[in-house]
Amino acid sequence: MSELPGELADALAAAPDAAARFEALPPSHRREYVQWVAEAKKPETRVSRAEKTVARLRAAKA
Repeated sequence: MSELPGELADALAAAPDAAARFEALPPSHRREYVQWVAEAKKPETRVSRAEKTVARLRAAKA
């Protein structure tokens, strides 16, 4: 799998609950989140997408 973008790695490090859910996702779903964050050109967009990823993971049913 692709390496985590720094913004996503930082966001997940700050949210252990979301990080655990991220790790539990199938590899294809993790790859989609990684690509979505990484393809943003502006750093602030990558940060925003990383924050949205954490919010989505937290909102997902356990």
